[in-house]
Amino acid sequence: MKLKILMMIFIIKQLFSQTITLENAIEIAINEGKEITISENDLNISKKKLSSAFKIALPNLFYTGAYLKADTPILENIPIKVKNSGYVNFIGISQPIFQGGAIIAEMKGAKIAETQSVLNYLKTKRDVRLEIISIYCEILAAKNTIEAYTISKKQLTEVLNSQKEKIKIGKATNSDILKAEYQLLEMEANIIDTQNILEIGMISLKQKLNFPSNISIDIEEFTIPKEILSFIDYERDLKEALNKSIASNLAKTMIEDAEVLKMATRADFLPHAKVFIGKGSVTEEDETNSSWGGGVLVNWDIFHFGKDYDNYKAAEFEIEKAKLQEKLTTDSIELNLRKAYLDIIKINKLMEVRFKALEEAEENFQRDKDKFERGIISFLDFLISQAAVTDSRVKYNNLKFYLFTSFERYRSLLI
Repeated sequence: MKLKILMMIFIIKQLFSQTITLENAIEIAINEGKEITISENDLNISKKKLSSAFKIALPNLFYTGAYLKADTPILENIPIKVKNSGYVNFIGISQPIFQGGAIIAEMKGAKIAETQSVLNYLKTKRDVRLEIISIYCEILAAKNTIEAYTISKKQLTEVLNSQKEKIKIGKATNSDILKAEYQLLEMEANIIDTQNILEIGMISLKQKLNFPSNISIDIEEFTIPKEILSFIDYERDLKEALNKSIASNLAKTMIEDAEVLKMATRADFLPHAKVFIGKGSVTEEDETNSSWGGGVLVNWDIFHFGKDYDNYKAAEFEIEKAKLQEKLTTDSIELNLRKAYLDIIKINKLMEVRFKALEEAEENFQRDKDKFERGIISFLDFLISQAAVTDSRVKYNNLKFYLFTSFERYRSLLI
């Protein structure tokens, strides 16, 4: 309750300031997100089932009532009989003493299911964190893109208005004006497209944070670490992912689960016994007789046309399948981690290329702008230079956030 109150105070404070950081967004999504709540419910269900499985081994209070027309006890746990016909009531306590390993298998299976629920809960938290980072970076990239287009649009509009004045005195041509207007319209279309991406991103973020859709929020920029590759030791990370990651641990539990299934099917070959004690009554011809009774009850399915044997062999195949699935999981972890690592290397190198391209484009634009103002180059050359610098800004900013998202995706494979 205290945590909920603190979270509500924090959320109200954030909404009042209308600004949220990446760390805040991740924390709120993990504490308040719908996916996490569903995963927590699954975890609670598995804990209840584990508790239920352990209680199978405990004594059981039971009641049996029936109308019989026989001279032998034909109902389970009824050690009394009727002469002709009558009502039978029996209440007692029973305790399993041998189930062929079925109870132990039930307990182990429930414990494995709980472990799997814990792993899936951690997986959900990991995936939610990565999804928040991805959405957050997409929003920031869209905002920076809109800013780059807006700056260029303002510059282009000023020059276009100047050219429209020049056309009156014959110092500009209609083709130059048309080209500039086309470029301006294209820029406005790009702004609208990016605004749509921004709007969808904000809606998605608010849904992940479980915020009302009518609340207006903004997000804060964050510093992307430099030299991201310095945080990566691939060989160490690969070893950790193969041995400690959620995916590898889930694969191991699948083998354990299959082995427990084999134990449970083996129990079907063996007799099941339990002791019981209780008090029963028989009502015949308006006469009721009561007595205490108890004993050992044994059930043994001796012949089922090979059904139990088929189930046992199927369980062995399940173990073999689970072991093969673990190998596939290992291969998948290794492949996905390698792909993520190579992707980071590629993007990191491309970042250097885009940064140099941006530096060159900005320098060329300033030079061409000066030349255009002095009448050394044409309006068309200026438009080309202006489009190049805008494109370079957008590509560099987008790639910067994509690099960070790729790095976090790589890190998530280690968890």
